Amino acid sequence: MNLLKPFLIFIKSLLFFLFDSLALWKIPSQQPNELELVFLIRQDGIGDFVMWLDTAKEYRNIFPPDKYKIVLAGNKIWCDLAEELPYWDEKLMIDVKQFKTFSKYRWDFLRKVRNLGVQISIQPTFSREFYHGDALVRASGALRKVSSVGDMANRNWLKKWLANRWHTELIPATNNSLTELERNAEFFSFLSGETYHCVYPKLNLPKKMIPQLHEGEFFYVLIPGASTNLKKWPPECFAKLAEKIFQHTNWPGIICGTQNEHFLSENILKHCNAPLKNMSGQTSLPELVRLLDQCQITISNDTGTAHISSAVETKTLCILGGGHFGRFVPYPDLPEQTNFLKHVNHKMPCYGCNWECVYHIKNNEPANCITNVSVEKVWEEVEKIIEAKMN
Repeated sequence: MNLLKPFLIFIKSLLFFLFDSLALWKIPSQQPNELELVFLIRQDGIGDFVMWLDTAKEYRNIFPPDKYKIVLAGNKIWCDLAEELPYWDEKLMIDVKQFKTFSKYRWDFLRKVRNLGVQISIQPTFSREFYHGDALVRASGALRKVSSVGDMANRNWLKKWLANRWHTELIPATNNSLTELERNAEFFSFLSGETYHCVYPKLNLPKKMIPQLHEGEFFYVLIPGASTNLKKWPPECFAKLAEKIFQHTNWPGIICGTQNEHFLSENILKHCNAPLKNMSGQTSLPELVRLLDQCQITISNDTGTAHISSAVETKTLCILGGGHFGRFVPYPDLPEQTNFLKHVNHKMPCYGCNWECVYHIKNNEPANCITNVSVEKVWEEVEKIIEAKMN
């Protein structure tokens, strides 16, 4: 199977290349635009989007509204946030799962992009994805097509060779290990021609779209979900932590997540004697932002919600494994800025595995670097945050 997998990926890449070529063949004349159209492409997750906001707000400075129209090609899962931010003129939201199929949806979307009349296409993502971001760069048909030279996390040599040919510019990236915030700043510095120093992301949504929840009530939020089971701290550990928080503060807790994570939250409730409310699947993304803005502390696995919580300046503790340690979390130390995102981890020699765990892990179980993070170690950090708030 190990020998077969690269061959199947090779065939899949070629099939998508041929499918897209047919979809983009003989497109009707592009629509005329009074302003030059800048096509910004971000297809990654919620956390990546929030971390990108640091530099996303700066693109308007190099593409002023009297000369340019900025269209964001974004991921549908964070469209509610993107809709209310003033950094672009138009949003084109994509169902990423559906787009990565041989479907009428992909066919029609590629043709729609080609017909926009894009002059400049920009993909700031460091770990480029052949089937999504690179394909949209190609579909744009822009005279200037810019991406990062990137890494090989989501690519093989065929994907790299094909996709690089679709660009007019590949912005260099240092070989040093950098956080995602620093990668975004590095890309923007090369693009703008001026050195840009990164700052911690901030998320300020209009009050009209995020009604007040739990006004005047002290509470905390637990985020037990994650993009992979390898990152999920055990539910019984969250339950024990909730009991410690309640014993120390009398604060109730709220568990948040997607509808698919409702059962995970119920599992925590089964193991816990402290007051907890399961709101998984019951909040929109803007409502979640408001909830995190109001709570006293957020305790989260390594997932996008941790970045949202930090971006609204709520003290946030991330239970962190080693797969991507140092890229997304922890944040870099930045002078004269407050870092609201803290972390707790259990250091192991296998750190940097890109979540290709070297240990034999049963299905649906977390990695050893996660299970080795004790409740006592997390509580020690949580207690520090609570004491600071109560004093």
